[in-house]
Amino acid sequence: MNLKKLETFIMVVEKNSFSEAAAALKSSQPSVSLKIKSLEDELGFELLDRGAAGIKPTSAGMLVYTAAKDIAKRWRMLEGELGEFQGTLTGTLAIGASTIPGTYLLPGWVKKFRSLFPKVDVKIEIGDSKKIIEKLQNHQIDAAIIGMKVESRLLKSTSVAVDSLVLVTPEDHPLIHTASANFSQLQQYDFVLREEGSGTRKMMERYLAEKGLSLEDLKIAVSIGSTEAVIAAVEAGLGISFISRLAAMPAEKAGRIKIVDTFEPYEREFCLVTHSDAENRLIIRQLSEIVSTDQ
Repeated sequence: MNLKKLETFIMVVEKNSFSEAAAALKSSQPSVSLKIKSLEDELGFELLDRGAAGIKPTSAGMLVYTAAKDIAKRWRMLEGELGEFQGTLTGTLAIGASTIPGTYLLPGWVKKFRSLFPKVDVKIEIGDSKKIIEKLQNHQIDAAIIGMKVESRLLKSTSVAVDSLVLVTPEDHPLIHTASANFSQLQQYDFVLREEGSGTRKMMERYLAEKGLSLEDLKIAVSIGSTEAVIAAVEAGLGISFISRLAAMPAEKAGRIKIVDTFEPYEREFCLVTHSDAENRLIIRQLSEIVSTDQ
């Protein structure tokens, strides 16, 4: 049995689509279809129900999917162990990250990792924290870097960096000239928010709660799916927002927005999250060492 066939089958089940699986695997749809057909012929079972509602695994397909996930996980562990035995590191490292660490921190860490272990194929996926953790739990990625700790006995969270939320406004906003921080003032102005599931939004909710406010107390103008889109919306005058200082500083330097320093920043941690049973994999240990010592 070919591992590539199993990986292709896993991707088709998780994407619920041959075409999306082909795109994710950087392959062609006919090639994906051939691998699935070959796997079905080899096992002697129909693994996918190709109905009008989409592609779903059959009962046999679910058994194969569960086993294939375990085989792929064990294979990645074996690659790391063999690399350690040979004195070099090989294999694939899939990292998921939320927008801020994925944009402003992860590229530098990956560059350092690749300089030390050039034979490792690193794959990066950026998304909101909730979706990234779901992918980690489903073993679709090996590690996650997000803006919150995860409470789970199956996952391990390690603080690797610190950032802060700051209030940002358009350049000519009245809050720029406020003499002192008065959080009740925030209720007068339209707000631009990150989408639900975003680590930045969750931190903003906690920050407001400490000040006796909630999102329901604010005038929400729009919710947007990326920090850069929030910055563009603030710049255009759609509202104000709390965003990462890492993202706000270059935008302020470029004259796009203003950081209101009278409103104290709210610190948050970025965490490396891994499977508890994978923390001893060499490839995970090396990634952890790089991101933990580069603070």
